[in-house]
This record gives sequence, C-alpha cells and structure tokens, in this order.
Amino acid sequence: MFTYFKQKLSDYVEVDIQPHTLKVEFDKVILPDLDQEMIRLVMLNTSQSVALERYSEITEDLLIETNKHTVYLEKHGKLDISGNKLKRFIGKILNIKNKISENLYIFDSPEVAWENKELNKLNQDLKQSFDLKDRYRLIHDRIEIIKENLELFKDIMDQRESSLLEWTIIILIVIEVIDLLISKIL
Repeated sequence: MFTYFKQKLSDYVEVDIQPHTLKVEFDKVILPDLDQEMIRLVMLNTSQSVALERYSEITEDLLIETNKHTVYLEKHGKLDISGNKLKRFIGKILNIKNKISENLYIFDSPEVAWENKELNKLNQDLKQSFDLKDRYRLIHDRIEIIKENLELFKDIMDQRESSLLEWTIIILIVIEVIDLLISKIL
C-alpha cells in the first residue's frame, strides 16, 4: 500500500479569548472563554479542512491521470491501459472514495453542537469559514467524473474482450468445418 503524504499535514488557526464574543474570521476564532467543547469544535473543523485539502490534491492528481487516458483514447481510438492496470486504478479510486467517507464528517454536527445553541453557531460558522461543504462537493464531483470515465474505459475493455472471444469462436468453428470437410473427403 502506498502513502499519499509527501509532507506534514497542518493548518494554523489563531484562537483568541474575548468575553461575550463568539466570532469566526479568516484564520482566527474569537471565543468568549476557554471552553473545552468550543476548542474541540475548532480542532475538529480545522482537521476536516486539512483532510479536505489532502483529498483535493489526491483527486486532482487522479483526474489528471484519468485525463491522460482519455486524451490517448481520443487521439488513437484505443486505450493505453491494460485490463489489470485498469482494475487496479478502479480499486484505487474506490479505496479513496471509501476513505473520504470514513474520515470526513462534513455534514454531521457533533452531538454537543445539537444540544447547545452557541456550540451549534460556532460549528456552522467554522464550516462556512473553512468552506467545508463546497470543498467536499468539489472532491465528490471529481470522483464522480473519474468514476464515469473508468466505467467507460471498462466498457471499452469488455467490448474488446468480447470481440476477441467472438473471433476466437468463429475461428474454432471454421477449423471444425474444415476438419469435417477434410474427414468427409478422405
């Protein structure tokens, strides 16, 4: 299994404490006090942002790789990837899609945010500030484009294999007919 991490994943968010103030700004969060649950929400949303950044890079690379095969198909009328490599590539895409589903909780709010109006507001403001939902949709859309391309590649491969099988059957029938004719003549 290969790893996608080329460098450390991190982000920086300044947290200030100002009584009676709850505000989310770009790279800065102002909390009314040093509340454990509020800090936890800031860390959760920051980590989701970092994860989204990494998955965005991964899906962009995969989209570029898929596009190379599409361009080759357009220019040459055939695929430049073998069936086995295509299957491995499909497996890679499915694993990434599964990891995204397992590791990102973009649409789920923690239970504490449901029970507390202030925590809920902080959670929603953080998601909006980090643009989590739109970034997630972009990643999801890229995966869908890649998946659609791979399904078409698979269909082309299946059609090529089916055609090869048909020709094999035709050749075997011709050989059988020739053998039958030769045995009738002799």
